[in-house]
Amino acid sequence: MSCQQEAQLCAQELAGQLYDEQIHWVLFFCSAQQDIQLLADHLQLCLPDKVIVGCSTAGEITPLGYRQGSVSAVGFSREGFSIETALIENLDQFDFNSAQHLMSRMLECCQHQQKAPVKGHTFALALLDGMSEHEEVVLNTLSAAFGSIPLLGGSAGDDLDFTHTKVVYQGKTYQNAAVLLMVNTAFPFMVFSQKHVLETDEVFVATEVDSEHRRVYELNAEPAAEVYARAIGVPLSELTPAIFAQHTLSVRIAGEGFVRAVQSVNEDGSLSFYCAVERGIVLRKNKHLDIPNELQRLLDQVNQELGEQQLILGFDCIFRHLELKAKHQLGQVSDLIAQSPMIGFNTYGEHINGIHLNATFTGVAIGY
Repeated sequence: MSCQQEAQLCAQELAGQLYDEQIHWVLFFCSAQQDIQLLADHLQLCLPDKVIVGCSTAGEITPLGYRQGSVSAVGFSREGFSIETALIENLDQFDFNSAQHLMSRMLECCQHQQKAPVKGHTFALALLDGMSEHEEVVLNTLSAAFGSIPLLGGSAGDDLDFTHTKVVYQGKTYQNAAVLLMVNTAFPFMVFSQKHVLETDEVFVATEVDSEHRRVYELNAEPAAEVYARAIGVPLSELTPAIFAQHTLSVRIAGEGFVRAVQSVNEDGSLSFYCAVERGIVLRKNKHLDIPNELQRLLDQVNQELGEQQLILGFDCIFRHLELKAKHQLGQVSDLIAQSPMIGFNTYGEHINGIHLNATFTGVAIGY
């Protein structure tokens, strides 16, 4: 990791920590306070023989715990991994044929260089532009094409500015795009996705919706923001990201609850969401559990299943960060992170097997 604010110094510090002849792939997560294109340029200059991919963040997970304004990174060696990478541009035009062609090409390359049989020893990582509004369709399409290969990842952030989220592929930044990695390894790994909410019986029906822009105008045939504020006991004027983080909603898909977090309240009384919303969906009010306890439980489960880990790659919703901050628990969780071999970032949405999530800690742990 590096906290250097000047792009060249930051790249040099990261390159010094990552330089190893065996390392061939570098994955980095860059604060929106940095000029990510300038950083990518310098990283490529410092590490000219490496494949470098990454994205902008809403906060970083580093060896020192949570950080803002930093860059975290991880290198993968040829000795332990075979990784195929790809760039998907124009997410709004991505379809199943494109996904099948992409998967076939990546799989063929992976099989030539595989460290272990593809089945059971391969997972896919996706980094998507978090402002594209196309995550659901792209992830569903990729998941269908990749079949039994686990697919996980996160949506790029920009420190809650909601203006420019970017992904990086081989030294260049892109918007309305995704970076994909197919990772094959003989090391044992565990893919996980943990939420810290329980659904209640208090429900709201989305009766007027702009699904293309993830905007709900009415809940139960009343102005959406008014209904939401009344339900959580907060004045309409006090609805902020910190409040949204502590009062999430869920939707049931195939009997399982998935969080649908509010992104913002709009001047017309509508609510914008991070994930897909459609007319007629039933949203449930959530009860939030204690994040530090839930994270410790997950880490204990990882230890039990894998033993010692060399890496936990984590995609942690920015709403969890905001909730921890509001509840004065940020330092406690940051310390837990620092005690683990964890790298990652705070996202605008997490991905697991074709589903776009909010308010989860999703990732993959890799053992020895």
